[in-house]
Amino acid sequence: MVIKNKYYPFLEINLSFILMSTSGLFGKIIPLNPAVTILIRCIIAGFLLLGYLRLRGGLNIAWKRDRWFFLISSILLSVHWVSYFQSIKMAGVALAMLSLFSYPIITAILEPYFFKSKHSWFDILSSVIVLVGLAIIVPEFSFGNRAVQGVILGLGSAVLYAIRNIMNRRYITIYSGSAIMCYQLLISAAILLPALWIYPPEISASTWGNLVLLSLFTTAIAHTLFVKGLLYFTASTVSILSCLTPVYGIIWAVWLTDERINEGTIWGGLIIVLATFAQGFRHYQKQPHVVGNIR
Repeated sequence: MVIKNKYYPFLEINLSFILMSTSGLFGKIIPLNPAVTILIRCIIAGFLLLGYLRLRGGLNIAWKRDRWFFLISSILLSVHWVSYFQSIKMAGVALAMLSLFSYPIITAILEPYFFKSKHSWFDILSSVIVLVGLAIIVPEFSFGNRAVQGVILGLGSAVLYAIRNIMNRRYITIYSGSAIMCYQLLISAAILLPALWIYPPEISASTWGNLVLLSLFTTAIAHTLFVKGLLYFTASTVSILSCLTPVYGIIWAVWLTDERINEGTIWGGLIIVLATFAQGFRHYQKQPHVVGNIR
């Protein structure tokens, strides 16, 4: 169906960021090993999308041709989520989300290698500014500090997230966002299945409720809207729109949990968000929107 309202993709992708911002909250309050949490998240969300696609159509893919894309992107997704949730456990929601949302800068650095373009001085400057912001938010420069370890994990997660987003852009014109997300979730679940034996979970009714909310809203709906957004906007344009996601996430955590943020986190976070916005806005001016149909 062709888009009738030009603002519809814009509203969709902003809704995806609001929903995704709850991931930090769930990562903090769900008392399970991150690998188990992500396994259950992938199973529930994957089968929800599978049911949706069986009713709507669009489930078929060219597995033989594109199997390496689905396998590699699923590995990136599963490791990205596990490392991000572990980062939340170690550093708290604020530091983990701010570390993860340096990914637009990482995207700008990595995209030239995928699309055979050149780096700009602005990319390098933005990277340095983000590093300054990260230096401000960490409590001390010691690898033995648990918060610092969490920030490093968050940065690793950001790298994986950036690579997956770039890979998705190559295939979003071939498959629907729902189909890509469905296969990535189910393959990720298969990858993480051993976690049930390594970390046997004891899950209460309230934890099951949070897992369902995480799987339905934060995952199935939010990430499908996000992946579909890559059909209409460049990855750099999307990075502008994503700038407020860590702000939303920190607000959720402060409001609903015992999360506390200090002055260093506020100033360092502001530097990271502004650098990310400037980077995305610059690329937005240079690159046209990717136009397409709703799939």
